[in-house]
Order: sequence, then structure tokens, then C-alpha cells
Amino acid sequence: MPITQRTLHDATVLHIDEVFTYRNRKDFSSAVMAFRESQSRHLIVNLHEATYVDSAAIGLLALTSQQLTAAERRLSLVGPQGTVKQILEMANIDRMIAVFPTEEAAAAVRGS
Repeated sequence: MPITQRTLHDATVLHIDEVFTYRNRKDFSSAVMAFRESQSRHLIVNLHEATYVDSAAIGLLALTSQQLTAAERRLSLVGPQGTVKQILEMANIDRMIAVFPTEEAAAAVRGS
């Protein structure tokens, strides 16, 4: 599966390998649901190994960010590279979701 989940300090990390598209939206949504059921307050999506994101993935990230903000939780992105970084910048996702170079940097941020 291209999406794996683990804990880092008091955050939940979703690691996305290869592509993040409409085809794996259900895997992502299931992982987010598991996060919502947990006590964790911070969801970190690691995109370092992702090679492509499509508009469905961007929409999922934006919607998830809005929902988590409303629930007083946080979403952060980590390490987008190359094409993924360009696509996210063109979509202005960095204005909505904080982007960090490493998981440690994202996990170190406290509060909203």
C-alpha cells in the first residue's frame, strides 16, 4: 500500500509513497479516519517519497485541513519534492497547510 501510518512523538505520520491520486483516496481517507479516532492532535503527511499528486489529492488535503482546523487539530505536510512541490505551490496549498522540510520540524511545532 502506498500509504503507511505511524506515531512520532504525539503526532500521527502518514507516509505516502509514489503517487497520491484519486485511486488511493480511500486509503488516505481511512488513515485520516483512524487519526480522528485517536487522541493525536497533529497529522503529518510525509510527501518526501511521493512522485505525483493529482487534483483529487489536493482537494483531499485542503478538505482535511479545514476539517481538522475546525476540530482544533493540525495538518502539516513534509518534504514535497520536484513535481509534487511544484503542483502544491501552483495550487497555493502552502497558504493553507504548513510545509516543513522534516517530520521532526513539523512535530516540534506546538499549537495552531
